[in-house]
Amino acid sequence: MLDFGLMMLTVFIIILTLIFYAGIFLDFIKPSILQVHLLGIHLTLFGVIILLAFEGARGFGFTFGLIGLFIGIFGSFRNPGMTKDQ
Repeated sequence: MLDFGLMMLTVFIIILTLIFYAGIFLDFIKPSILQVHLLGIHLTLFGVIILLAFEGARGFGFTFGLIGLFIGIFGSFRNPGMTKDQ
């Protein structure tokens, strides 16, 4: 049952990540570079917590860590002129 819950959580995070990228590319949302970095750091730390908390969930924690790493790297290469401070 634990594996099913972690698998559903992983699928949910992947779907939310795809929605996040689609929103950025279609200009529905315009997060700052710092917000994108913080989202990546939170997902990476969540992956580390899953790695440490569940003994047999190394694949799930590694997947969360990679998703967070990719989001953080994506934030590094964004054009800073895209966001508007109000």
